[in-house]
Amino acid sequence: MRHLSGYSTLSRHPEHRRAMMRNMVMNLVEHGRIRTTIQKAKAAKPIAEKLITLGKSGSNHDRLQAISELGSTSAAKKTVKKIFSELKERFAARTGGYTRILRLPTTIRQAQADLPRGQKFNRSKFYGTRLGDNSTLVLWELCEAEVKPREKKGKSKDTKPKAPKKSEPEHKELIEAAKTAPAIAEAPKAAPKPKAAPAAPPAEDAGDKTIPATKLDLGQK
Repeated sequence: MRHLSGYSTLSRHPEHRRAMMRNMVMNLVEHGRIRTTIQKAKAAKPIAEKLITLGKSGSNHDRLQAISELGSTSAAKKTVKKIFSELKERFAARTGGYTRILRLPTTIRQAQADLPRGQKFNRSKFYGTRLGDNSTLVLWELCEAEVKPREKKGKSKDTKPKAPKKSEPEHKELIEAAKTAPAIAEAPKAAPKPKAAPAAPPAEDAGDKTIPATKLDLGQK
């Protein structure tokens, strides 16, 4: 018997499931399109459409009901403000069906045939299966939504700041100042070491030569 099975629990506790549904609806209103599993999209679709219906009526009581559904955080209040202003005007002519679920290709052959081609188009983000558990992925988006792609900031190759170039007059002044500046006195060189005196010749042996007596200095004149 189908007791207590009014909705899918998504294998989560009630608090976790409620927080996940709130975040999905807030992301959908902010970005206009999100990619999620088909089970989560089917579970959150009634909540989003109920909030948009409350926004179309626009009374204070409906605004309080929307805040109680999404929470009292700053992001939730921002989402409620957008629902009661922008989405109210966008879906004024619609009586229902404010969101839609688009299935994505699950094989490479389907992706090559269905998805558009181009250099700026990231095809890997639109495959219909998740890499981890092979879950079926879908695009859940607002009808008549203007989806703006994110702008990528280009990284500069030279990260180091460049030194400013000197102008010609400043360069000339520096050259003239270098010419007129006094020369730097050189450090005195060390005095050369004195050369060693030549060694005296060896004394002759007195026994080899005889000195005549007439040449001896005897102190006589």
